[in-house]
Amino acid sequence: MKKLNKQSSVPLYIQLKEVLTEYIEKNMTIGEVLPTEKELEKLYGVSRMTVRNAIDELQRSGVVVKQQGRGTFVNNNKMTQDIGTIFSWTEEMGIKQKKSLTLETSIQEVEPSKKLRDSLKLGPDEKVVSIARVRAVENEPVVIMINYLRNKYVPNLEKNGLSSDSLYKDLEEIYNIFLESAEEVITARSATSYEATKLRVPEGTAVLHVRRTSFIKNKVPVEVVDMVVRGDRYEYFVELEGRRKKHIIP
Repeated sequence: MKKLNKQSSVPLYIQLKEVLTEYIEKNMTIGEVLPTEKELEKLYGVSRMTVRNAIDELQRSGVVVKQQGRGTFVNNNKMTQDIGTIFSWTEEMGIKQKKSLTLETSIQEVEPSKKLRDSLKLGPDEKVVSIARVRAVENEPVVIMINYLRNKYVPNLEKNGLSSDSLYKDLEEIYNIFLESAEEVITARSATSYEATKLRVPEGTAVLHVRRTSFIKNKVPVEVVDMVVRGDRYEYFVELEGRRKKHIIP
């Protein structure tokens, strides 16, 4: 057992977090339960508050997940997104054989920000429709998703709403819109108070912010998506090409 240095300037809960992270990586498997707070308190000679703070940090980092009344488990539930194909959330969860549902939905016409106007190359008076949703997997909220669509491509969407749980299915079957390409920027950050409330995680939990711009034929932008995804439940997979001479800058 690795001991904590009580004379160090590094807070004990941070030291304990690092010790537990190393122990989990070397000795535990996904889904295995950690010792109880009382056991960790006795094992490392620290207070219950120190143990709780360390466990909270591990959960924010996505290393463990706490389940009320059951204990703290080595995290298992990451879903991997293969970057390279445009899937709707519903399609993606179907491929992974996960039960997906929408907890909240709000559809409204909004005044676009300058950044959104530039991304969608909007005309001076052009508006967008915002579709804000909280999506869950196995009844657990995982992502806050806001789709911004150019109003002229989806007439009456604000009034009619979605006919299915898949926006992209509606775009194809109702509006004859087929997305041909997309660009994504992925940023790691901490959940805000609002995001933490919606995702039912502690404020400051690690999340991924994904911003996607989708295009139809002739590289015309029709959609921008802002997604905030729980970092403990999601990861991205990228396949890289080999090192070829034409790719290497001298």
